[in-house]
Amino acid sequence: MGIAYLVSIRLIAYIGQRIGVSVPSEVQPVIVVLLFGVVTDYSIFFLSRIRRRISDGEEPRVATVRGTAELLPIIVTAGLTVVAASAALVVARLGFFQAFGPGTAMAVLIGLLVSVTLIPALLASVGRALYWPRRPAIELAPRARSPGAGARARARVLARERRSRSRALRLATERPLLTATVLTGLLLLAGSGMLHTELGNPLIRGLPQDSLTRQAYAQAGRGFTPGILSPTVVIVERAVVVDERRRLVALERVLERQPGVAEVVGPAEQPIERELGAVYSRTGAAARFFVVLDSDPLGARAIRTVRRLERLLPVLLISVGLPTATPSLAGDTALVAETVDGTVDDLGRVAPASLGVVLVILIVFLGALVAPLYLLAASVLALVASLGLATYLFQDLLGYGELTYYVPFATAMLLVSLGSDYNIFLTGRIWAEARRRPLWRAVQIAGGRAATPIAIAGLVLAASFALLALVPLRPFRELAFTMAVGLVIDAFLVRTLLVPALITLVGDASGWPGRRLVTRPFEPD
Repeated sequence: MGIAYLVSIRLIAYIGQRIGVSVPSEVQPVIVVLLFGVVTDYSIFFLSRIRRRISDGEEPRVATVRGTAELLPIIVTAGLTVVAASAALVVARLGFFQAFGPGTAMAVLIGLLVSVTLIPALLASVGRALYWPRRPAIELAPRARSPGAGARARARVLARERRSRSRALRLATERPLLTATVLTGLLLLAGSGMLHTELGNPLIRGLPQDSLTRQAYAQAGRGFTPGILSPTVVIVERAVVVDERRRLVALERVLERQPGVAEVVGPAEQPIERELGAVYSRTGAAARFFVVLDSDPLGARAIRTVRRLERLLPVLLISVGLPTATPSLAGDTALVAETVDGTVDDLGRVAPASLGVVLVILIVFLGALVAPLYLLAASVLALVASLGLATYLFQDLLGYGELTYYVPFATAMLLVSLGSDYNIFLTGRIWAEARRRPLWRAVQIAGGRAATPIAIAGLVLAASFALLALVPLRPFRELAFTMAVGLVIDAFLVRTLLVPALITLVGDASGWPGRRLVTRPFEPD
């Protein structure tokens, strides 16, 4: 991970200079934890598979060669899926996301290259000692000479396979409809928080409590009102509107009575008749109102207030006798509202691109059309559940009032692409096992074998993102929680239970139109 970081952070800066794109400083902590998690995940997959081969009696170097050859297509496909899904952010219009996507894509690509070269080399060089202090013992000797060794070996393999099938996995394969229905319902229930998710940019409120900037903001909010730091500006334009002072004062009084508005400074406060440029333009064709809001001017509540004013202003102008005047708004709140709208618009462009890339890779890898559809749907369910839980925690329980506008966007990109790693690892093992066994049994055996590596990898990756909470900024804590919870849900519910249940429920039709899944007769243990 250290090597991957040292290479990627310099390469990203170099490529950024060459193409004229600078990766925002906010992305660097994400790149660190993403590299740590990705390299560790792929190392766990290699360690797990090669350890099993050593336990089956193969020499460490042979086990490494064969295990690497077996896992290389799966890991490369998984890594390229994350890279492609991240790179899809180039279709976004906001500069932050245009830089965020290529930056994470380059980091994951370098982590993938390190994982498929350095890790197998270390495994082949060090051998069993790499697992010290608990080296893998030989559980099966393929060339045992004693009579009946073959039958005993077969019995030991079957016994190990039975142990690998957890009760949860047996439930998922023996009652797939019940399992899939219950889990889908639980994930949708958790995701219901998204129905009232609000977005904002708590730039000042997201700073540490001991920050002088935040302390000054708190004092200003107590002494005056939170919106005093950045009033919203309302401009009313019309020829010689300066002559309509009485109507403009009436408009100011109407604006003061609007919900969310603490005070308005405008024509009523003009002390003299001269046009000094503060309230009236020097040409006399425009008047300016300073609207002070009663909430954080960068928060979701202020954004709602400004949007409501934008809709009401034409009606308010008619009510005070200025039907031909043209209103417009400016200020930080209006800018944040536009940024949030741009983020939502970008999500509408990026989501189809990212999901399309992941879907195409799954189709090519599995040689099927049906399975990739429900595998992708399962990933989206995990994402919806994590964002819903984040809304309930931060917006409702902790009273923040909103999520930082780019947190759901970044979470969506990272969770869907990283969840595809586990999709590919799990289904790749199941598809390989299904060449020799009925699909239901392949799900039990391959799912049981993959459950522990996926669980450990998920915990490591979740813990990596949870470390983002050490950054004393609210957006990173939101991202840390959302990613950690989403990865735990993905690893322990979606991949371990929901996906096996769906594969069992759909059956051999999962492989349509390919013929990699062929119905076989029942084979008792």
